[in-house]
Amino acid sequence: MATIHEGDPCAMRATMGEGNTPLVAAVAQSVPEGGRLYFKLESSNPTGSYKDRFVAAEVTRMLRAGARACLATSSGNTGSALAAYCARYGVRCLILVNHDAPKGKLLQMQAHGAHVLRVPEFVSNPAITSAVFSLLQNLSERWKVPLVVSAFRHCPEGMKGVEAIAGELAEAQPDHVFVPVGGGGLYSAVTQGFLSAGGRLPRIHGVQPEGCLTMVASYLNGSDRIAQVESTTRISGLSVPTDIDASRALRLVRECGGSGIAVSDDEVFRAQRILMEREGIYAEPAGATAFAGWRRAVEVGTVGKDETGVCLVTGHGFKDPVSVERIAAEHEAMTVEVANLEDAIGNLLQ
Repeated sequence: MATIHEGDPCAMRATMGEGNTPLVAAVAQSVPEGGRLYFKLESSNPTGSYKDRFVAAEVTRMLRAGARACLATSSGNTGSALAAYCARYGVRCLILVNHDAPKGKLLQMQAHGAHVLRVPEFVSNPAITSAVFSLLQNLSERWKVPLVVSAFRHCPEGMKGVEAIAGELAEAQPDHVFVPVGGGGLYSAVTQGFLSAGGRLPRIHGVQPEGCLTMVASYLNGSDRIAQVESTTRISGLSVPTDIDASRALRLVRECGGSGIAVSDDEVFRAQRILMEREGIYAEPAGATAFAGWRRAVEVGTVGKDETGVCLVTGHGFKDPVSVERIAAEHEAMTVEVANLEDAIGNLLQ
C-alpha cells in the first residue's frame, strides 16, 4: 500500500486517470423534433461517476496536508470514489451513508476497505441530516481529520476539480447544458467553469426531482431562500433536503440566464430506460435526470429545434442495480431446448 510520506508531499497528485470523458452524439431515434443532443459520459470515470474529479482534487489536498484518515458523508458516489482513492493512497476512510444507499455503491465502498456507517433517515430527514453534519464537523475538529463533503461549502478545492467539465464541452458548442441537482455543487462547478473560461456562455439548466425541490422550488417561486424539505424522491444521489450548495446554484442560475426544471421520478426512470434501450448508455437514475430535464425542456419549447444541448450522464448503471433490474425484467431471457432452438430464433427474427 502506498503511504502519504513517499516523495515530496507538495508535488503529490492523486489520480486514476479521471476526466476527459467521452462526449457522444445522441442517435436520431431518441431525439424528438430532430434536435441536436450530446451526452457527456461522466459514467466513464474510473469509479463510474463524476465524483472522481472531486475526490482526485480533494485527496490531493489531503495528501499534501499529511492527512492519514478522513470522515465523509455520501449518498453513494462520493463514498465510492473516496474509498477507491483512499485505498490507492493509504488513507483510512470512514463514510456515513443513508440507510437506503444503493447496494452497488455500498459494495464499492466496502470492497475498497472503507469503514461504512449506515444512518437511518440521514439525507431524507432534514433535522437528522443537520444533526449528523454538526456532529461530524465537531469530530473533524476534535480529531483533526478532514471532513469530505462534495460541496463548495465544505470542500472548495475538491469542487474546483469538477469545473473542468465545462472546458471539455467546448467542442459541442452547446446552446443548452442540463445538469442534475442534488446539493447544487455540480451545477455550481459547471457554471463556474464556463464563467472562468470566458467566451460564449450556454444556458445551464438545473434539473431536480420533484420529491426534493430545494434549489428549483426557490427558482420557480421567485424566492431567494432555500427551504428545507422532507425528501421523498427515489432518485439516489439527488436526495439532499438541506441547503449545502443550493443557494450558490440558485444565484448562478439567475445570474447566468439558466433555469430550474422539476421532473418526476417516473420521468427520470423513463429517461433511464430510453438511454439504455435506444442509446446503449448504461446509467443510474441520477445519471439520467439531466436527460429527463432535456426532454421536458423540448416539450415546453425551452430548447429550439435548431439548438444544441448537452446532458451530463453523471453515474454508471452498476451503481443502482435494482433500477436496472426493473428495465431488464421487460426483456426476460428465455430458456429454450435445443430441439426448439431453430423455431425460437426464427420467431424472433421475423
